[in-house]
Amino acid sequence: MILATSTLITTVLTCINLYLDYRSELGLLENAFHQLERLTLNPLSAAVWSFDDGQIRKFLDGIVATGDFIEVTVSDIDGSPLYIMQRPSHPGPGAWWETLITEPKVTRRYNLNLQQNPEPPRIVGFLTVKASKINIIERLMEKLQVIFIMQGIKTLLISLIILAIFQSYVTRHLVHVAHYLESYRKNGFRSGQNLDLKRRPGKPDELDSLVTSLNIVISELDRHHEQNAQRLQATERELETQRISAIQSARLASLGEMAGGIAHEINNPLAIIMASAQRLSRELGRQNLDQVQRCTQQILATGDRIAQVVNSLRKLSRDGTNTPRTQFRVRQLIDEVMGICEEKIRRAGINLVVDLPEDVMLYANEVELSQVLFNLLSNACDAIDKQEQPWIQVIGRREGDRFTLSVIDSGSGIPPTLADRIMEPFFTTKDLGKGTGLGLSISLSIAKRHGGDLRLDPASSHTKFDLQLPLRPMQQQA
Repeated sequence: MILATSTLITTVLTCINLYLDYRSELGLLENAFHQLERLTLNPLSAAVWSFDDGQIRKFLDGIVATGDFIEVTVSDIDGSPLYIMQRPSHPGPGAWWETLITEPKVTRRYNLNLQQNPEPPRIVGFLTVKASKINIIERLMEKLQVIFIMQGIKTLLISLIILAIFQSYVTRHLVHVAHYLESYRKNGFRSGQNLDLKRRPGKPDELDSLVTSLNIVISELDRHHEQNAQRLQATERELETQRISAIQSARLASLGEMAGGIAHEINNPLAIIMASAQRLSRELGRQNLDQVQRCTQQILATGDRIAQVVNSLRKLSRDGTNTPRTQFRVRQLIDEVMGICEEKIRRAGINLVVDLPEDVMLYANEVELSQVLFNLLSNACDAIDKQEQPWIQVIGRREGDRFTLSVIDSGSGIPPTLADRIMEPFFTTKDLGKGTGLGLSISLSIAKRHGGDLRLDPASSHTKFDLQLPLRPMQQQA
């Protein structure tokens, strides 16, 4: 404290003294400008009027050699420079002294008036004179350097003494505290033992209070850390339960939207079965065996159709996460999903085109891929159901060791502002109550688990989603 106070007082007094010297130097510079204006302007004006080059240069050389003047310029009445003289010894722009003051240069401009009696004064040009404050600063700095050198030597000696004392009684203990906290961080913010500086017994001081407070804080952190870990585990379990519930709800919601079409898909075959059964009863009475066989075959075929629809419903409605992967034809997968979507597509007047190779086999989770295709077709139907001539194309193609299944609809695509978010959970462009916003995000996660991907094609002129899957068998991922 004593060292700081002494240094502060010395610095303040030095600054005051330097400021007074600086103001005095500026006053001398102003006097030089007045002398220049009183003694040089008239004869210089006459020399400019008579174009006396030698006399003009003599005047300009005399100006730049005087005091702190560093540059002088003579220009004509249009402002075009005629003569420019600079002091060679002056440092160029960017000298470090110039950073010490806001305006390192003082510039004055004078009119060169030619007095010819009885005519009024005539302006024959202009004289611009620049003076530098840098020289003033340099002279003051030389004085300041001596003061600071002496003060620095005194401060250094005292600081070394204080530093040695501080190192012995404070710094080494603070380093020990820092090492303890770093070890605490590396151990995952779990402490093995309390902080102990191993100091000699004595009257408690600030360091002892610091150690006590740190031990209390770390003990509280350990307790909160354990509680947070337990809460985090409980939250993760709850989130996983909610995630599974949300996925199942989204799947059932999609099926609910198809409920009308599904009911139609079952009611029509049931009507056929009932009609065939009634006819079968009549033909049995007539002993018409040909008609009996025909009715029986129709009942069996219609029953197979109902079984196919029910089987597709079972696949789409159950959780396929734990279903083992099997090898199946892509065409078979498409046909099963179409059995659910066909009625909705037909009622909406949508022209459906399917272009798939017949021999493509996939080794995958058939239930999950059915759900992905169902989501894509359902979204496409909802997006174009109000168009005059809606259409959907389902196209499959091989690309090396991968198979790409594209679902394209007649829509004009998804705006770029929404395309980046289309795969986010709970994000939907459908009207309120028509979608959960989970279909595409679930489908993307299924594709990723199969080593594939689900992407929106931004280059397509219509809305196009590409489901990419590997053709070769791969180990089922968790």
